Amino acid sequence: MAGEHNTKSGAEQPVVSERATATTPSEASVEKSSDAVDTAVEIVEQKKVDQQQETVQELIADVVEEEKPEQQQETVQDHVREENIAEVVEEEKPEQQQETVQDALREASVEKVLVDGGMMEETSAAVQEIVEEPHHEDSTDVSVKEESIADVSAVAEPTEAVENNVTTEQANSELEKSALINGETDVAEHPVASEESSTAPPVVADAAISSGELPQHLYNAMEQVAIELGFTAGKFKIEFDVGSNKGDGFVGQMFKALLQEDDRREVYLCKIPPLNEARRQQFKSMTIFSRETLAYKSLLPLIFTYQQEKGISREDGFFNVPKCYYAECDESTEQSVIIMEDLRLKDYRMWNKLVPVNYEHVRLTMQQLGRLHAVSLAMKRDRPVDFEQFKVPDLLEVMMPEGSPIETMMIKMLTDAKETLEPHETKERTKMQKLIDNMQQEMKSCTDGALAEPYAVLGHGDCWVNNFMFHYKNGAPEHVILLDWQVTRYVSPVTDLSYFIFCCTDGEFRRRHYDEMMSIYYNSLATLLEKLGHNPQEVFPRTALMRQLRRFGRFGILMAIFLVPMLCTRNEDLPDLDEAAEKYRETNEMSFNAMTMNANQRAYRERMSSVIRDMVQYGYL
Repeated sequence: MAGEHNTKSGAEQPVVSERATATTPSEASVEKSSDAVDTAVEIVEQKKVDQQQETVQELIADVVEEEKPEQQQETVQDHVREENIAEVVEEEKPEQQQETVQDALREASVEKVLVDGGMMEETSAAVQEIVEEPHHEDSTDVSVKEESIADVSAVAEPTEAVENNVTTEQANSELEKSALINGETDVAEHPVASEESSTAPPVVADAAISSGELPQHLYNAMEQVAIELGFTAGKFKIEFDVGSNKGDGFVGQMFKALLQEDDRREVYLCKIPPLNEARRQQFKSMTIFSRETLAYKSLLPLIFTYQQEKGISREDGFFNVPKCYYAECDESTEQSVIIMEDLRLKDYRMWNKLVPVNYEHVRLTMQQLGRLHAVSLAMKRDRPVDFEQFKVPDLLEVMMPEGSPIETMMIKMLTDAKETLEPHETKERTKMQKLIDNMQQEMKSCTDGALAEPYAVLGHGDCWVNNFMFHYKNGAPEHVILLDWQVTRYVSPVTDLSYFIFCCTDGEFRRRHYDEMMSIYYNSLATLLEKLGHNPQEVFPRTALMRQLRRFGRFGILMAIFLVPMLCTRNEDLPDLDEAAEKYRETNEMSFNAMTMNANQRAYRERMSSVIRDMVQYGYL
């Protein structure tokens, strides 16, 4: 280090002498007198100043580097306590650095060196340079620090959500795990899935919005709705955002539309077929969107009108669907848009799918299914001509032709389900193998409305928790809305019941409440039938319900082998359907392991095996 200092001092000596001549009169007079002794002393003194100055610079740099981590740590803590970190960092950092430099100067007696050497102005500039350089050099570190702060905030948000009873999937997963260990079913009063869940929105949807690649017919539909709602043509603005999370839907994508004109601002939900062509083709999305369009434009309005003409109030009848503003589908051009109200703005929430549904939510859902089916049974007798359009066939046969990837997936998942049984459960294993061998035929017979006559009804068709939204009063669910009418069909009423009960509740709940829930369903159906002017014992006696359950109840397990793995898997761990569809189109191969591999294995095995055992016990399998 000494050699380096000497070299630097020798190289800089002429420059320093010239600056000294220009700024120090006494030194100029010494030069004019050409006093060799004084000149030598001056050179020695200048070398000492240079060495001291470099020592000070190193000391200051060390002090700044030592204090910077503490300053960063304090800054992060300040940001976590307050939410305005950017301004705090920018305003406080120069003051902190200046205090650091001043402390270093005092500790090194810099002031004396500067005065004695006659270099106050130059050293001030050097000190300023030292202060400024770390600021510029650390700009990247500041950016990284701000990203770290963002990460801290992101971690803090779910904690705050849990404290405020906005239950996240991670928190509910822990509740579920605890419940499984303790043998409890009603883990929480109503563990709901947060709108700001930990799952990331679909990448394709994000990309389509950011790149402006949303289809034009979506904009056209939203503009038509805006005009019908009283917005002024040419004066309102439409913006789209992601409307759902990964795992919320398979055959469609949701977008949130924001309409704004001056101070008026409203939000709607728009559903369209998948933007990915391969996924759209493989899941027969256009056929399914055509069915849901029919439901919102024709079938559901007929149900509402019939009840109103019979004097049925909204409190006593079935009106439990979201308000639909637009529903169109053109299968030839593969264009479809359905625009609905955003129920989240009315404080409706979904149940957290990772937790088996509890008593109050099941009771409320069974009541509404009873009312839905009652309207069909009454209309079939009162309005037989109008009711003919309700006799729509099941779409699973269209979605699952022989040799299709969905059929292959179903067989694989039936096999996985069988393996959740213990080796000694030979009776259950034998029945499962028979179901595997005849899967296609069993699916067709369970969804054939003609086989269910004279008790066939227009069923919802897709009765699992992600298709229900609940409204709460004093902590208890008071109202439920049924979403996604894409596979509504004319079938036995038992298909909706078996689907919901065996997919969305667990074995312990069924042991305690299965018979009670069937009674709640039937009493609700009978009550509305009477209000519609019909005798329940003639239209649909309870003995007929029992026979229908034995004949069509196995439909629940055909849905459970697909739904239960999903109900035991966090949304972020579900397979990417776009990627799977693209892979299948390119290679004609599809991996089916992800559906069960990513599931909570303990929860999956317990719930799936209990479905099989209960199916056998009730005589449905």
